[in-house]
Formats: sequence, C-alpha cells, structure tokens
Amino acid sequence: MKKIKNSKGSTVIEIMIALLITGIVSAAAFQFYVKMHGQTMTQEQISDMQQNSRASLQEIVKALRTAGYKVGAHDSYAIVGDSLYVFTSITQPVDTIIYFLQPYSILEYPAIASLPEELHPKKLMKQVNGGSPEIFSDFINDIDFTAVTANTIEVVVKVQAESPDLDYEDNEGYRVYTAAERVLIRNMTL
Repeated sequence: MKKIKNSKGSTVIEIMIALLITGIVSAAAFQFYVKMHGQTMTQEQISDMQQNSRASLQEIVKALRTAGYKVGAHDSYAIVGDSLYVFTSITQPVDTIIYFLQPYSILEYPAIASLPEELHPKKLMKQVNGGSPEIFSDFINDIDFTAVTANTIEVVVKVQAESPDLDYEDNEGYRVYTAAERVLIRNMTL
C-alpha cells in the first residue's frame, strides 16, 4: 500500500476537538449575554422606579406650591392619613386636589395575591374638584405627608419594582426606592 504524502484534510478527532472548543466558547458567550441582559433589565427597573418616585414627588410638590393661592381664610392643605388635600384657587373659588393611595384589585395586578401583605403596591391617585380619580403613579409602597411646621410639609414616597430581582435578597427580591422633599407653602395666611 502506498502512503499518501502531504494529505490535506481533518481527522474525526480534530473535528470533534474543534466542535468541543467552539461549544465551550459559545456556552461562555451565551452565559455572559444572559448575565448582561439580566443586569440591563435590573438597571432598567431601578431607573423606572427612581423616575416613578421623582415624577410622583414633583407633581405633589408642584401642587403644594400652589396651596393657599387666593383661598382667603380657607385652609391651604389638609393631611388625613395617607391622603393630602391641597386647596387653591385656579379655576374655582376653592379648587381641591386630593392625592391618595388605592390598592390594586386582583384583576388589575394578578401577581399581587402571591406577595406578602407588606409588599402589596398601591396606585397613587389624583382627584381634582370632586371629579373622577385618576391613576397618577403605579407601584407605590407607601406615601407619607408630614406637617413639619405650619407652613412646611415633608413628602416621602416609597416605590417598589414591578417584578422581583433574583440577585436581590431583601423584600423577597423586590427593590424599593424612597424619595423625599420638604415644601415651604408660601401662600398661607398665618
């Protein structure tokens, strides 16, 4: 038999080794992609949470800065539990803006039934002049209105992520973000 010199080709073993190396590199690249995608989604949730709390807080602060405007002897605001009543005169002799929390119904947020009671988010509602309440913000854990002085109110908004983060151990994996601001009510008659 003749020996073939300068044979050009690959043996089955060489092909199997190449496939194994390609598989290992592909698996590592896929794991890296999955991890980076998860981190991107987590960052997006954190960003949404922070934006949600800031937007809610700024809307309430904006309303509080108009509190007492042209209402005469009428109160500028009232705090009743987790509800804030702001009285001002923009479209009527006394406009009333109410901010309050309302729980989700089971139909609105089906996953809520599986959450522990302390993690049930609520909707921040806004009602103007006795009209229909409108959802202003979602996934609010808590809101606190505190009269620091007669003309200064502190507003604290605590927002929760929509879904759990597997890398986060507190609160059953649900991240929370708290934003606070003090507002000086300038239109008060003291």
